[in-house]
Amino acid sequence: MTNIPGPLNERITKAVYNKLHPKMSALVAKVFAIHMATAVVTLSMCPQFGFSTFKLHFNLMYSFMVFGMPVCNFLCGLFFTMTSTIMASIILKRDEVRALKFHKTLASSLLILTSIGFFGIMNPDFFLEFSFLWLLGAILGVVLTLEVSSRILARA
Repeated sequence: MTNIPGPLNERITKAVYNKLHPKMSALVAKVFAIHMATAVVTLSMCPQFGFSTFKLHFNLMYSFMVFGMPVCNFLCGLFFTMTSTIMASIILKRDEVRALKFHKTLASSLLILTSIGFFGIMNPDFFLEFSFLWLLGAILGVVLTLEVSSRILARA
């Protein structure tokens, strides 16, 4: 058995470590960009808090409203963040998705706080319309989707 030279061993160890522990600032930037792009599509299908990007004939909000306003708020929050998290799981590398799953609080906070900030800027009445059930749906959308997608990627 041959010994690996020290510098080569360090380079390999560092490369493996960097692959398994992606830089969080770069990962946050990627997730933010994916969320912004996905939000444009999501808001055209399910307008939220008075904000819609495009007027489509298909509107999920009308389907969700059949169950009443509280359930509609929950489902809109769930759909909004779940869609972004699914897209992030598809676009990002496996190790990046694993890192997001490990940092669920960071991932949830990033998606939800940027969304709340955006809605607040675009709609002055946002804080009057904001719902705890939307927030609960949004949190569950991120956490559950990260859990499921990381398990699927682990088997692939």
